[in-house]
Amino acid sequence: MIKYEIPKFLTEHEDLIKDTYRYSNEISFKREETKPWDSKLGGCPYLKSSKDFPTDEFGKPMLFLAQINLAELENLVELPERGLLQFFVVNDDMFGLEEPILVKYIEDYEENEEHLVKKHPYESEEYNMNLPFLHSGKMYFKSREMPMSSSLDLFREIFMNKLSEVEYEQLSDDCYCSDSRIGGYPYFVQNDYIGFDDGDFLLLQLDIDEECGIMFGDAGNCVFSIPKDALKNRDFSKVVYDWQCC
Repeated sequence: MIKYEIPKFLTEHEDLIKDTYRYSNEISFKREETKPWDSKLGGCPYLKSSKDFPTDEFGKPMLFLAQINLAELENLVELPERGLLQFFVVNDDMFGLEEPILVKYIEDYEENEEHLVKKHPYESEEYNMNLPFLHSGKMYFKSREMPMSSSLDLFREIFMNKLSEVEYEQLSDDCYCSDSRIGGYPYFVQNDYIGFDDGDFLLLQLDIDEECGIMFGDAGNCVFSIPKDALKNRDFSKVVYDWQCC
C-alpha cells in the first residue's frame, strides 16, 4: 500500500490531516482482453444470457461503463469481499446524467466461460457513439492511503479556519484527488453538487486516461457514490451519479 506523506510545512497539523485519511484503490487500465468476471472498462459485462442486459424505461440498451470484481480490491472493508459490481447509465449524449442509473451487484458468479455471454449483445457503431471512452480494457488496482479531497465542501469546513491562508492553499494543491479510483475521496471538476461527506463511500470514479481514452465531456470525470448505510445493506438503488467537465 502507498502511504501518504504529509508535507513538511504542514506537520504541525498532522493529527488534523490524518483524521481525514481513507483507503482507496487507484485504477490503471490496459487495452487487454478480459474474462467475463474480470474488472473492466466497457466491453462485455458478466452475463448468463443476453436477455439479462439492462435496458432503460423505453427498452433501449443502457451504456455499460465498468465492472468491478470485488475480490481484486484491498483495504476496502466497507465493500463485500466477493462478487461483481456493474455500472450502467442511460445511452444518451449526456452520459445519462439526468436519467436513472443502474449499479448491479452479483454476489455469486461462475468462472466457466462456456456458460456465459462472450460478446456484448448490443455493441455497434451507434451504441458506442455515446461511450465516454475510446477503448475497453482491463482494470488493475493499487491500494493507497489518501487525505480528504480539496474539492469537497467538507474540506473547506474542516481546514479553512484552522490553517493560515498559505497553508490552506498549499494543502489544497496537495489534496488534488483526481485519477480513477474506488474508495477514498472523489474529485469534483466544478463543485461538490452531491454533498459528499463522512457518511458516503466512493463506489467508483472514472477520470481522464490516455490508455483507453476516457473523457467525460471536456476534460471531465464521473463519480458514483453511495451512503455507507445503504452499502452495508447492499442497497445499490441509493447510488448517486454525477459527472462534470471544465
